[in-house]
Amino acid sequence: MEAEEVLRTKFREIGKEYGFDKVEAEFVAFKEFKVRWQRSYKWADFKVSDYLADAPPEVIGGLCNSLFSKITGDEEGYSEEMCRWMTAPEFSEHKQQVYLKRSRNLTRSAKGEVRDLESSYDRLAEAGLVEKDPAIHLTWTRESNVRKVGQCSVLMKVISISSVLDSEMIPEFVLDYCLYHELCHLIIGFDPSAKRHGEEFSELEAKYPRRDEAGEWLKQLSMYL
Repeated sequence: MEAEEVLRTKFREIGKEYGFDKVEAEFVAFKEFKVRWQRSYKWADFKVSDYLADAPPEVIGGLCNSLFSKITGDEEGYSEEMCRWMTAPEFSEHKQQVYLKRSRNLTRSAKGEVRDLESSYDRLAEAGLVEKDPAIHLTWTRESNVRKVGQCSVLMKVISISSVLDSEMIPEFVLDYCLYHELCHLIIGFDPSAKRHGEEFSELEAKYPRRDEAGEWLKQLSMYL
């Protein structure tokens, strides 16, 4: 059975269990992993990230249950099968390059005009703040994001840093702090039920020795993490 047919069949079968008479579902090439839907009283239409196109039926079934439970007000969260499949090393290994191609504002290179993100990563590792992971892709943005310093895709293991920081005017410890902030998301890992900057994240980020000083630099630049 083809992937699209598995998707439609699972959504229709499970939709009926939740009282929906008509259910449509298709894969869409979103940049990020996400699902969009429209619904009425007993009708629903889902657009599912094609990063799941090769997922086994039990993963698709888990997604269906989590979505319909959310729609009907009895949210169960993502299934263990789905989380396990999406956080396996093979997922980011196979999807990362697709994600990068869909991300138009990335250079796909750690080397900037002045700074090198790999060198920043090395400094953090030497300081004992992180353990280097060769699966992580570090990249600068093409266009300068003048407000947000960086972004992290935990599932794809991609960290992008604003090219505003690719400057001799920015101290290395400020760049290192921004990279460390994004790496903290990867250290914590995929947890859709947790707050993005919750207590665990704050405790981890506080290990950076010059955090307050770096934060003041970012305030002067009118940038945020």
